[in-house]
Order: sequence, then C-alpha cells, then structure tokens
Amino acid sequence: MCEIKLLLSKEIGRLIDDIYKCNNETLREQILMDIILLNDAIMQYNDEVF
Repeated sequence: MCEIKLLLSKEIGRLIDDIYKCNNETLREQILMDIILLNDAIMQYNDEVF
C-alpha cells in the first residue's frame, strides 16, 4: 500500500505543477478538485493504517 500512497503523492505534485501552468480558470478548478480527491484517498489510507 505504501507504493500506492507514493504514486498518489507524486500525482498530486504533478497536478500542482499543472495548476501553475494553466491559464483556464475552469480547468484549474477541476485540477484542484483532483488534488483534493487524491489527498482524501491518502488521508483515508492513513486512517486505515492507524
């Protein structure tokens, strides 16, 4: 499961880079929603482990 957590973290980093490069506000909002979704998945994993 740590591999999944690492992959999700890397994807969040890529999405953050995409937000800074994007000029379209609608697309930026969608990227932000994706970041929140991935973050929630990581947090849920943390809750299951502890």
